[in-house]
Amino acid sequence: MELNLTGIIFRVSVMYLFALALVRISGKSSIGQLTPMDFIVTLIIGDFFDDVFWAEVPLIQGMVGFATIILVHILLTFITSRNTSIYLLLASPARLLIEDGRLIQKGLQQERLRAEDVQFELRLKGEEHMREVKEARLEPSGQVSVIKDPSSKPLPKKDKRLLR
Repeated sequence: MELNLTGIIFRVSVMYLFALALVRISGKSSIGQLTPMDFIVTLIIGDFFDDVFWAEVPLIQGMVGFATIILVHILLTFITSRNTSIYLLLASPARLLIEDGRLIQKGLQQERLRAEDVQFELRLKGEEHMREVKEARLEPSGQVSVIKDPSSKPLPKKDKRLLR
C-alpha cells in the first residue's frame, strides 16, 4: 500500500494518541524504570508501531494488537501483584550484593555482575567505602538500593549538641 504524506501523518497521529491513552490506562507510575516485562512490551509495541506507520498492517488491526499487548501486560502486572509464586516466576527478586561491608559472591554470580559494577553503583549513590554499607541489593528495576551501616552515618544536627 502506497502512502502519501497526509496518510503517514494521520496514521502516526492516531497511533500516538492511542498509545498515550493506553499508557495512561495502564497506570504506569514510572516510565523511567523498566522491568523485564516492561521492556518486552516496549519491544513488541515498537514493532507494532513500525508496521502500522508504514501500512504493513491496517490501522485497526494495529490498534487491536497494541491494545491486546497492553491489556495482557496489565493483567500480568495485576496477577503478579497478587500471587508471589507467579511474581517470582516472571520477575527477578531483589538480590543481595553486599552485606556488612562484604560482597556476596552468590548474588554477584546470579546477576552476572562484577565487583567493579557494584563499586560503580555505590559511587553513584555517594558511598565511598564498601565497609560503610550494611546492605546493598539489586532491585527488580535494575537499580541498586543501599542501606548504610548506622555507625558510619553522619551525626544528625540535633544530636551534635550532645557532644559539647
